[in-house]
Amino acid sequence: MRYPAAHKASTHRRIVDRASAALRARGLAGVGVADLMRGAGLTHGGFYAHFSSKDALVAEAVAAAGRQSAHNLQEVVKRAGPGREFEAIVDAYLAPSHRDQPERGCALAALGPELARESPASRRALSAQIEELVALLAEHMPPRPGLSRRRRGMAGLSCLVGALLLSRMAGDRGVSDEILAAARQHLIRTAG
Repeated sequence: MRYPAAHKASTHRRIVDRASAALRARGLAGVGVADLMRGAGLTHGGFYAHFSSKDALVAEAVAAAGRQSAHNLQEVVKRAGPGREFEAIVDAYLAPSHRDQPERGCALAALGPELARESPASRRALSAQIEELVALLAEHMPPRPGLSRRRRGMAGLSCLVGALLLSRMAGDRGVSDEILAAARQHLIRTAG
């Protein structure tokens, strides 16, 4: 039985969305194709009707995570008061809820170290997310002589991702919270 194109597209999107969350939560090694397909209510055999390989799925899932992260931060910017956009981004990114819910958060912090050694398609998806987030940060940083907004956006993103990654690695909740607070204070102080 052949399904309409809209059904296939909807199923494809459902698989990508589930894979995106699962990969961010459990990493590449923690996610198998059979489990993903079962979670989407499909058989393992149906995978190849949608993707040429697991690498292809991973690249799409990372791109979907990037779009979700950018959308979430753009919503944060919309709710921020005038002149508080950068601070609102920092607050949202370095929030304990972001740390504690990697499946809903930034793929750079959740998967970056793993994907840096993976397929070119996955690395391209991460690179696109880097560029989009650097641009978003740069757009909302106050001007400062001596360093372009883009370079400051790069430094800001590096601090955000690094702090989130370290806070997730910390074995002690207090140290984890301290990392988030220190990075937040540093970014807010140096941005203005």
